[in-house]
Amino acid sequence: MHDLGENQEPPPIPPELYSEYEERPFKCCSRCGESLSDFEGGFQVSKAYKRGECVFEYAICDHCRVALMEEFSDESKKKLMAFQNDQVSLDRGLESCSVCGISRSGSPMTEFVITGICEHDRLMHGMMVCGKCGEKTQELISSSTRGTWRRFISENFPGPPADVLPEPVGVPVL
Repeated sequence: MHDLGENQEPPPIPPELYSEYEERPFKCCSRCGESLSDFEGGFQVSKAYKRGECVFEYAICDHCRVALMEEFSDESKKKLMAFQNDQVSLDRGLESCSVCGISRSGSPMTEFVITGICEHDRLMHGMMVCGKCGEKTQELISSSTRGTWRRFISENFPGPPADVLPEPVGVPVL
């Protein structure tokens, strides 16, 4: 979280959390299609990078994020929540891994996920997870949760069939 004084507002959403494909801030939820500016609860933006290139991105309103998380298995939710509480630091921003602390700029990092929790046009907090730590989180996810994630992908994004996609990336923050 940002350490803001009483009268300071959060910073604007940075361009690196804009849609690569639309070259502007995300406007609509990738799941329900509603305007993100209409949601008081905010929204999450996630972008996955492989070999330094953005390969997957989405914005999901808080309502859809909560609904998607409800579809995850209890086992996955418990493991992810414990991991988040024990291993994840939310004060490292988009430049250092929120799990291990490795800096994106200090090493030739080619695989990572960046996520921003946003409200209107403001970034409430941002985080980055490096590829190695992302693999650790994938080990926590049950097969039924993987199926839920693949269904989310196949129903909301054109492209390769869900069964040939890589493991889930940018899983919504609990």
